[in-house]
Amino acid sequence: MKRLGGAVPWLVLPLAAVPVFAVLLTFSLIRMVGVETDMRVEAEQNMLWVMHQSEIAARRLTETAMLAELGEAGADEIALRLDILGSRIALLNAGPQRRFVDRHGLGAELDRLSDTLDGIAPLAADFTSDDAAGLRAALGPFPPFFGRAANGAMIAEWDNLGGRLETYRAQLRKTIVSLIGIMGAGGVLAATLVMALRQSRQRNRLLRRARDFSGLLISSSGEGILAVDETGRCTLWNGAMAAMVGQPAEQVVGRKLTEVAGFFDIAPVRHGVAQALRGETAQLMLQPLFRDSHAPPLHVDLRFFPMRNEGRIVGAIVFLHDASDRHAAQQKEAEARDRLEELVAERTRELDDALRREKSAADLYRNFAAMISHQFRTPLAVADSALQRLIRRGPHATPDEVAERAGRARGAIAGLTRLVESTLDAARLEAGQVGARRRTCDLAGILHNVCARQRAASPHARIDIRQEDAGAQAAFCDPAHAEQVLENLLSNAVKYADTGSQVSVHLHRDTDRLLCDIRNAGPQVAGADRARIFERNFRGANSTGTPGTGVGLFIARSLARMQGGDVALLPGDAGATFRLSLPRRDGTTA
Repeated sequence: MKRLGGAVPWLVLPLAAVPVFAVLLTFSLIRMVGVETDMRVEAEQNMLWVMHQSEIAARRLTETAMLAELGEAGADEIALRLDILGSRIALLNAGPQRRFVDRHGLGAELDRLSDTLDGIAPLAADFTSDDAAGLRAALGPFPPFFGRAANGAMIAEWDNLGGRLETYRAQLRKTIVSLIGIMGAGGVLAATLVMALRQSRQRNRLLRRARDFSGLLISSSGEGILAVDETGRCTLWNGAMAAMVGQPAEQVVGRKLTEVAGFFDIAPVRHGVAQALRGETAQLMLQPLFRDSHAPPLHVDLRFFPMRNEGRIVGAIVFLHDASDRHAAQQKEAEARDRLEELVAERTRELDDALRREKSAADLYRNFAAMISHQFRTPLAVADSALQRLIRRGPHATPDEVAERAGRARGAIAGLTRLVESTLDAARLEAGQVGARRRTCDLAGILHNVCARQRAASPHARIDIRQEDAGAQAAFCDPAHAEQVLENLLSNAVKYADTGSQVSVHLHRDTDRLLCDIRNAGPQVAGADRARIFERNFRGANSTGTPGTGVGLFIARSLARMQGGDVALLPGDAGATFRLSLPRRDGTTA
């Protein structure tokens, strides 16, 4: 209270000086602006010159008219002089000159002269010496008028000049007095400012001493302690903090925390300091503090508090506590928990694998019957047909015919054996238990064997093979699986072909793949069925009345994709065309 009472007299004087300074300065500016405005040369002050020049123009036009009357001047010179006089009168009729003429009662006479000039203006175009006398008579009133106007302008200028000088003297005296007052008020303000600066320096010294004393008190603390001012610059850095961060106080105090170490530039720490500077407390737990890139980090707890001075926030203080032991204990607990979770996960994976193997085996046995019913019919039919013919021939069969029929049956049985193996592989493939065994093979030879067996199984079938680039049909595939895919596609094409129609097989290639297109002229696959034609056990609308299980195309695509190829239904308006694509040996093999 005592300090406040002692400061009041020092505050009254500068507070009073400020409005005085502002009022005097405003008054001085107004007076100076007024003087400047009055001192500007008004446009009417050149009226004497304008009137004189107008009088000269009128007299020269009169002289030119006299010369024209004597035949010594022409129409061009009359027009020139008339234009000069017209420009002078136009100047008098514009702006401040017109106001001056009206103010001195000469406006009506000037209007009459202007009308007179407008009346004689057409004479300039067709001027002759006979018009000179009339022109001189019309110009008679002009010189006397301009003479009187010039005298009036001169008298008015003298009167205005005398009045302005008196006004300037009075205004300058007032301005001088105001400037003296401004200098006095400025001196008061300057003195007050100097005293305020001295007091501010003294208070800053006291504040620094108080902070130094606080630093001495907390330097022996086991916790790391630092303080920052409002700008984020470090003002306190105790020994424990120096040991934790690895930088002495001499290198830190006065610098921003973000420049001291990268630890103080991470987002959580910056946010905590910002909260403290806003007057809020904050806390961070187990933050890693890297002192050296080769040493393990410390893990510290941080607490942020605002520093206040008479209710105003002047900075923030941060406490760092080394919690590495607690972090190590938590890490050991977490590692033990992780090991337990890994053991549980491993046991769970083992159980899942066992369950998946059991499910795969069940799927394998469940799908095996469907595969057998679909895939084994063709080779059995071939063997049965050969044996029936052999039986019917009986003793009439020749040894060559017996050998041929027996060889065909044996080939069908051999194909059935391969088909059993490939069918099991396909089932295992679907169950995720087996992969393809790819190698270089002659796809054209496989295709001819498949077509021959199909012709034997379906003697009525008309199968046409068209092959491009003979001798360059080496594919990189599993031959047993490729044979099964072709068997499925060809048997489907024959099964769904119209009676008596031809099934065409076209073997060709593109940049890196061998392509085999198998097409029949049977019923077209409906648009709604195209997206599901390769699903297991799906049969389209065009299969009504035709026996089948709906797994042939599913198996064909699965086996083709397992070898890096594919089976696709090509678009078309009639029949159905299925394309098998396999990698070429001299192309991409993946």
